Amino acid sequence: MIEQELFTRFDSLKSSYESLYESLKEERHCLPKAKVEKLQVIVQKIEKTVSEINQERTEIITVLSKFTGTASPSLHIDSLLRFISPMYHYHFQTIYEDIDRLAGEIKRYAKENRFIIEDSLSFIDETIHKVMGAKEKNTTYDNEMKLRKLKHNNLLLSKEV
Repeated sequence: MIEQELFTRFDSLKSSYESLYESLKEERHCLPKAKVEKLQVIVQKIEKTVSEINQERTEIITVLSKFTGTASPSLHIDSLLRFISPMYHYHFQTIYEDIDRLAGEIKRYAKENRFIIEDSLSFIDETIHKVMGAKEKNTTYDNEMKLRKLKHNNLLLSKEV
């Protein structure tokens, strides 16, 4: 029974990781084009998928806890293979390795996408300061990601210009 349960749960987990991977690739495609509405939809989809992944991992741990009697069972492949028939080891290892590979790719995409976003915000911040002629550089966005008001020392609106 646990064998089928693990296969079902890990197949579902793999599917969620694939969905997250595709969403991050789509986000990467939309970031340089600044398609804000599309990015909002993608970010919501990413948040939903991450929530599903967390739920699926919790369910796997719950199932394993029932059979092992421990509150935090190991999710390492060697520990999991104890619950799988030897004739299904290869199939399970394939699913497990696919999930592991996808997790690595997801981390890479997330890191690169974050870099693109931070670089873009930095560029916008510098452009605003140059156009407005601000003497001191305070960040354009605060910790809550809201646009800050600049101290007006702007050259464009100056009476002398």
